[in-house]
Amino acid sequence: MTAVATPRCSSARRAPRRRAAALSRAVRRAAALGALALALALALAAPPREARAGGAPRIVVVAPSREDRVSLRLQAELRALKFEVPEVEIAPDPPSRERLEEVAREKDAVAAVRIAPSSGGVEVWLVDRMTGKTVLREMVTDDTRSPSGGAALALRVVELLRASLMELDAPRPPAGEVAPPPSIREMMASPRADTPAPAPSVGLPPPRGAAFSIELGPAVLLSPGGMGPWGLLSAAANYQPSEEVGASVFALIPLLSSSASGPEGVATARVGLVGAAISGVVAPPGAPWRFAVGAGASAVWMRLEGRPSERYEGSTEDLLTVAPLLRAGLGVAITPRLRVRADAICGVAILVPVVEFAGRQVATWGVPLVAPSLDLELVWP
Repeated sequence: MTAVATPRCSSARRAPRRRAAALSRAVRRAAALGALALALALALAAPPREARAGGAPRIVVVAPSREDRVSLRLQAELRALKFEVPEVEIAPDPPSRERLEEVAREKDAVAAVRIAPSSGGVEVWLVDRMTGKTVLREMVTDDTRSPSGGAALALRVVELLRASLMELDAPRPPAGEVAPPPSIREMMASPRADTPAPAPSVGLPPPRGAAFSIELGPAVLLSPGGMGPWGLLSAAANYQPSEEVGASVFALIPLLSSSASGPEGVATARVGLVGAAISGVVAPPGAPWRFAVGAGASAVWMRLEGRPSERYEGSTEDLLTVAPLLRAGLGVAITPRLRVRADAICGVAILVPVVEFAGRQVATWGVPLVAPSLDLELVWP
């Protein structure tokens, strides 16, 4: 009987230790869950951080190019409302919410606006970090290139931003990524009807009006008939009073001559021309390129110098003729004020110069004439 009692006594002594270990694990688990719940509650109760420690709230404007008229006007309107607006961000890639949010965070801005051309007008993307909302709106219009059209679209974008910020005054305002600055409601308040409009700020960029440009580059003059090509210097001055119409005065200055030869000798020719043209301009909103095509006329000068062989006599003549022509050009902006242009002139000489050796026709020129050129164009203002 002693052998049976001993195991029961040993088992009775180990039971309290197992209960104590189980109780300790339960206490640790409860403490961990309590700490997690407390951390979650503190995170939810903590207010969002301020977008910037001081200064005016910042808004970033993103556009396909720095010359986009709507974006430039929108910058002016936002600065008039006392926002800080950096230089236009260039984003040729298709718009997306993720990329726009990334730009706003990089610039420490309360909002970011993306302007992109669309088939019906412009497409506006608005990321508001104060409300956490993203708005996509297509603004339909036929006029995006004139100063009045750009101003009207910019005002509509400002109203879209104001409508988004009205949610900050809701009974339960949305929790955004950043806290709205104290001055944001005053800045975005709609002006009262009896309050005069504020005077425009001195630093606002004015709407783009008439534009002037000059271009310079190498050119080649070609014409069938037995002579050529010629190397020339292309120069032009352009005036564009509106987005759709332009006028040009241009010249091809002779640099390299061409010649025709035969048993009688050699005839060397130098050619130059001066002309003018009226052009129509095609430039999609926000695009870095523009295409122009027009018609005009030019005065053509040719000097022929004969160097005869033995038993022949040579002569030198200056010939003048007129050539109606077509002029086309494609320009691509590499900076806001500098473009690379590829131009071409095509025309027909009214009076055709003829080169003869001892009564024998050797060459003709000017039916037709073609002069391609590659120029650098400087634009202002």
